[in-house]
Amino acid sequence: MAGRHTEEYWMQDYEVLTMILSALMWRKHNGGIRLCADAEAIAFVEKMGLYHIWNLGIEEITVPEAVPEKVFWAAGKLYSLKKMQMPAVMVDLDLIIWKDIRNIIKDTDICAIHREGIFPDVYPGKEFFHMKQEYRFDPDWSFEVLPVNTCMLYIADEAFKNYYVDSSITFMENCLETEENLCHMVFAEQRLLAMCAEKQGKQISSFFPGSAQIENQDIFTHLWGYKNILKFNYKEREAFNRKMYDRIVREFPEEETTLKQLSISGL
Repeated sequence: MAGRHTEEYWMQDYEVLTMILSALMWRKHNGGIRLCADAEAIAFVEKMGLYHIWNLGIEEITVPEAVPEKVFWAAGKLYSLKKMQMPAVMVDLDLIIWKDIRNIIKDTDICAIHREGIFPDVYPGKEFFHMKQEYRFDPDWSFEVLPVNTCMLYIADEAFKNYYVDSSITFMENCLETEENLCHMVFAEQRLLAMCAEKQGKQISSFFPGSAQIENQDIFTHLWGYKNILKFNYKEREAFNRKMYDRIVREFPEEETTLKQLSISGL
């Protein structure tokens, strides 16, 4: 999502390449894919000549002014999920899934990459949150259940999806925090998912028990923190871009013309 009041949305070259490969690999192994984005991000995609990458099209998402943008920088994911019809999978732009995962998610209520540990500096108690006076945390929500990393999220049931998303949106719209501190966003997105699932008796399955188990696997690649290295290390960025470019052209030669129209460092 581009965010409000921006002059012109843009993405780093390595982010664009990852986004392209992510969508194409999903199409190759797991079926159709749709991009959910705000108007500024859609304009960027169209300007770059990338609209065709998502074979189910692009859907515009709007995050209301009532949701503080600096605090809930990933709120667009929840508003995207609200529009999606379950069962469906939501995948971050910087996550590449290399294999067919349909047999893994089949027959699950909810499926994600892995659970998160409850680290107090990231997942504090409810007294930490700066909320409107009338807001109440549901007493049936357990702060003991492990949060869920949602870089990839499958939900089978429409009714549960609505309960989770509505709970998250209500939390965000009642938040009085004005500065980004991570804790509010991950509560709305990752912790509430686990709390809502436990309350409704939904089983959360995961590819791996925790983040420590994701090394040396070949199912997915998540850029996440590596983007900070690519942002500041130009040689690393050039090497990464070349690797991504070559992989896209090898797997999807019909997209070489599209890539050549982009401004990519190292090429």
